[in-house]
Amino acid sequence: MSKWSVGSLFRIRREERLQAVVALAVIVLFNVLFVCRLMPLFMQEGFGPYWKAFEHNFHLSGYDPLTYLGVTDWGFVYQVYRHPLLAFLIWPLYAVNQLLSAVFGVNCVQYVVALPLVVASLYSYLFIYRILREVVGVGGRDATLLAVYFFSFAYIMLSVLVPDHFTISMFLLLLLLYVSGRLMHEGREWRWWQASLLFLVTAGVTLSNGVKVFLAGLFVNGRRFFRLKYLLLAAVLPTALLWMVATWQYRSFVLPKEKQRQEEKARKAERLQQRVAQMSTAERELFEKRKIQRERVLAKQAAKSGKPMEEKGFLKWTDITTSRWQSAYENLFGEALQFHQQEFLGDTLVHRPVFVRYDWWASYLVEAVILLLAAAGVWMGRRSRFLWLCLSCMGFDMFIHLVLGFGLNEIHIMAPHFMFTLPIATAYLLKSATGVRLQLLRGVTLVLTLYLLGYNGWLLTRFLLSPIQVVL
Repeated sequence: MSKWSVGSLFRIRREERLQAVVALAVIVLFNVLFVCRLMPLFMQEGFGPYWKAFEHNFHLSGYDPLTYLGVTDWGFVYQVYRHPLLAFLIWPLYAVNQLLSAVFGVNCVQYVVALPLVVASLYSYLFIYRILREVVGVGGRDATLLAVYFFSFAYIMLSVLVPDHFTISMFLLLLLLYVSGRLMHEGREWRWWQASLLFLVTAGVTLSNGVKVFLAGLFVNGRRFFRLKYLLLAAVLPTALLWMVATWQYRSFVLPKEKQRQEEKARKAERLQQRVAQMSTAERELFEKRKIQRERVLAKQAAKSGKPMEEKGFLKWTDITTSRWQSAYENLFGEALQFHQQEFLGDTLVHRPVFVRYDWWASYLVEAVILLLAAAGVWMGRRSRFLWLCLSCMGFDMFIHLVLGFGLNEIHIMAPHFMFTLPIATAYLLKSATGVRLQLLRGVTLVLTLYLLGYNGWLLTRFLLSPIQVVL
């Protein structure tokens, strides 16, 4: 990256300023509405254990309030093997929140977390615009149209306010693709230290995304990717380092807490057994009835997660029973692009069914048109090495989700990891068209964008303006 500095990546250029201001205004508006919705609850002093407030009252599809919890009371709240460095990356936010909380006497976690979300969302918009403009090579108006088209997707629109790691992952992946595309155009390579550093950050946030750094190195560097020096320093060394850090976290911090919880669980079970022995016949019958009801609820939740390949290691997160086909058209290319009105933003692990049908058949037609545009774009751009990089990254996600079944019951929340491939592919279709055909494609894309902005934006705004029902 000698021809252009790291600083130039984050400098907003003249042609980007107007749309950057508009994008920033929309992103800030959504975050303000979200913060205001939960502020009276999460900022109240003396509410009780914060994890209970977050767990009981934060239900936003399948996203977790772990970042809120970690910034409020820092610790290894994330699964350390899937997010090996994420706890360390949010520590500065925790320090800032501690300072603000000491000054104002309330938990300022929502404000502290919202700031990096706003910045990451804005630069995600700018990077997808630059990819379309500079790497794919479409005109400025088409690049703007497709960038807005991307952010009109339901779970991309939602990502700008979700206090989870997905927005940061999207930002890092788009940065990776943009720099890779520039390197391809300039005939340069990823240097080992650049790839290693980006791998540590990207995989440190979400381990599976580190594979995409390897794919970028393979597509950009070609056969030079397999040089011993590059493989050792850009692939083996950072992977081993992350694994060592994750193992250290688990053995030093997570495992002792798990043992403590197991011991406490055993003590509670023993005390409960003693209480049951002292109950009358009527009390014991009522207890057994409630126990059966709880077991049924847990069984339903377990059924939504599907049956794993094995109950240990990474395979415990797999799923071999949930329908792949229905997951594809209802959730992957359904809910991720257009919200379902029924069970809006419901959490699958709480009360939302795994599959919800749309109220109108036209929603499936919109889904089909979006996929047809992208598929046609793949055909028109089939000779582009950069497009194949994007497809390979998305293909890896499809392998872990649709084949292995990881997170399959809520695959739509993973949209920020791969859904940018659709507008990028569509850009190749627009780039190849001329005359009336180009105008027609622009018109179809514009209609889709306006529809998705209106439909998804209305549902999301209505939700953000609705009162929250407090659960203690």
